[in-house]
Amino acid sequence: MPARCKGANLGRRTKKRAGMQNIRALRRDEQIQQDNADVRESMAHFRGSQSQEARDERNRQRRLEQRQARRYVVNTRRAIDQQRQQVHRAFTSDSFLRLAFQYEPDVEYYAHSKVDIGTMDKECPHCHAHKFKNEPAGLYCASGKVQLPELETAPEPLHGLLIGTDPDSSLFLKSILPFNSCFQMTSFGATEIVQNNAANGQQFNSTFKIKGQVFHKVGSLLPMPDESYKFLQIHFMGGEDSERALTNRVDARCGYNNLNSPFARRIVRELDALLNEHNELLKLFPNY
Repeated sequence: MPARCKGANLGRRTKKRAGMQNIRALRRDEQIQQDNADVRESMAHFRGSQSQEARDERNRQRRLEQRQARRYVVNTRRAIDQQRQQVHRAFTSDSFLRLAFQYEPDVEYYAHSKVDIGTMDKECPHCHAHKFKNEPAGLYCASGKVQLPELETAPEPLHGLLIGTDPDSSLFLKSILPFNSCFQMTSFGATEIVQNNAANGQQFNSTFKIKGQVFHKVGSLLPMPDESYKFLQIHFMGGEDSERALTNRVDARCGYNNLNSPFARRIVRELDALLNEHNELLKLFPNY
């Protein structure tokens, strides 16, 4: 291990410093006055030995140092005032527009009254909904004028599939997105959809950008002669044999979403019957 370097004996906790403090503490008042007189005499002798030019130069240097010190203090205060003004401007209501493009890391935006709205610890006396302190009284239920019915338990077999009592519940929950897509009535559309291109040139929709207006396309209730049924059109696949019509709908829904196992077909078949019985939107359309 290398030897420790010995530093200068100038610190406040060194032995030399402690010894000097002890010596000063033991001095008498007469010794202190004599030492001060010696210092004054030495300074007077030093000033007398200097020329007028040297004294003027020393005074000029002292004034320059004082001026620089005052300038540093003024600049520091000015910088603090400018930062305070920036904080004040950032906390005005008008400057919140596009403020993310002029973000200042030193500004505590979270502490602003328009940003820190507290917690949802207030309860509506009518509908018992939790809300923030400054929200209007009638925001949720119009002060008791709007009364929503309580949510009913989902009918079977959907209830059993969701809570796990159905034997095929694990399959349903694992593939719930394809099952949900089986019964979509419209397709998603936009003015312009920018798709990614795979290495082999094929397009895929893992992520895409939307430009313009977003909308849902219902389309015709019946397909063209050379096209297959899709979306809401599947609901109108019927005929004199209702069992055959149900089978055709199940084939169309499962084929469009790649659900080919017998368990998946059984789930789609039961959910199709459930929606025809309970869905209020489908009740608006008569069976074909």
